[in-house]
Formats: sequence, structure tokens, C-alpha cells
Amino acid sequence: MNLKFDHIIHYVDGIESIEFPHQYIQAIQGGKHTQLGTYNQLSYIDLHYIEWIDVFDAALARSYAQTEEGRLSFANTFKDEHVQEGFKRICLRTQNIDSVKTHLEQFDLDIVGPIEMSRTKPDGTTIQWQLLYLDDKQELNSPFIIQWGESDEEREASLEDNFHYNLSIDEVTIQVGNLQESSQNWQSWYGLKEIEKSEDDVKLGFKEDDVVIKLIEDAKEKYTTLSLSSTNIKKDTRILYKGACYEFKANSHKH
Repeated sequence: MNLKFDHIIHYVDGIESIEFPHQYIQAIQGGKHTQLGTYNQLSYIDLHYIEWIDVFDAALARSYAQTEEGRLSFANTFKDEHVQEGFKRICLRTQNIDSVKTHLEQFDLDIVGPIEMSRTKPDGTTIQWQLLYLDDKQELNSPFIIQWGESDEEREASLEDNFHYNLSIDEVTIQVGNLQESSQNWQSWYGLKEIEKSEDDVKLGFKEDDVVIKLIEDAKEKYTTLSLSSTNIKKDTRILYKGACYEFKANSHKH
């Protein structure tokens, strides 16, 4: 099983006003998920991206979350009236979502999907993909799986005009309640490998992707920090923006 990091979801209250400090990150219009009641903007670093997401119809989102296919989806975030801004979950990419499901079914997990999804872009064209959700009954929303309707090469050709060639995503930091258990589970479920370990954290890597998943033990489970390398800044910078932490590390060349 060969998964890659695809994107991180950042919920913002008021998506029309994505103005990232110092314009380090630019966002483009995405579109509406009409069945979920959500809409998004997108920041493509390369094929790794940040999905800025907001709800245009909270009642519709809550209604979708009551369905079988929606109960583990992002729409379920809005079962609470007061949703905090910030990172909500990450998504991992596959070329064979059915084989990933078969692999995950050997574990004690609640699995939903694959679900056929689509959204309409501002130019009227439709993007299609499939999603697979899994849940282990912990507070943290587990990383979910996506298979795009196009190959990586096709998507890169159509999206590269929006890439941030001065940036690359290095690491995602996630607080988990039980460090050892989560590390073992994520290695088993997602095929990640341990690349570094200390008393306080574990770093996990993909077979064919440079993004690192850093797990830290903390009673408050959540996605906390996105770390990026930048060729445009002179010194390391940390920015708190709409409930999430972004770290930019000075790098003379993009890896």
C-alpha cells in the first residue's frame, strides 16, 4: 500500500477573507460541495495543498452528517453549534482506494466508503473523486483517504499554474492521547514507517512522499501545526492564523 499526503483541512469562519499574513500563502477559489453545505478555497503548494473550508448551510451540513455516508465526513464537524477555527483533519492519497479499504477491514475500525464525490468549479467544470473514512472511536478525526478521478500527472498539468514554487510542506504536527498506540496504529493502517522517535514524539514517513507526520502525546487530541520550507524568507517564522499554527523555515532551495 502506497499512500501519499494529499491535503490538510483548515476550517475558517468566513472563507471570503483568506488573507494570509505577509501573503506567504495565496488561495484560489475552489467551489461548493452542494450536498455537504460547505465550500472551499485552495492553496496548492504543489500537489500537496491546504483546503480552507467553511459552511454555507450549517443545517444542510448537520443533515448530511446524519446519513450513512456523511456520518464520518467533515460535515460531522458541525454537529456542534460552536466550531473552533483551525486544522480539522488530513487526507492521504491513493491510486487504488478499494485495496486500501480491503487492507483497513482487517482492523477494528468503523469504515465508510468509498463514496463518489464531485464539486463544480467556478468555470462550470466538474471535479470527481472518491473518499474513504475510518474511525477508531478516539477524539481525533483519523486521516481519511482520497482517490482522484485523474492521475497525479494529469492533475499536476492542470494545477501547476497555482503552485507555490517557493514553498514545500515538510511536516504536520498532531497531538494524540496515546503516542505509542497511535504510532503503531498509523503504521499498520496507513503503511507509514517510523523515521525518528523520542520520549516526547514520533516522526512517521511515507514510502514515496517527503511529508513527515509528527505525533506528540497530549490529552487534547488535535491537528496543531503545518511546517513549510520557504525560499523567500530570511529567518524562521511562526504564524498563528485562524486557529492554526503555520511554521515557515528558511531554505535556500526547495527540496
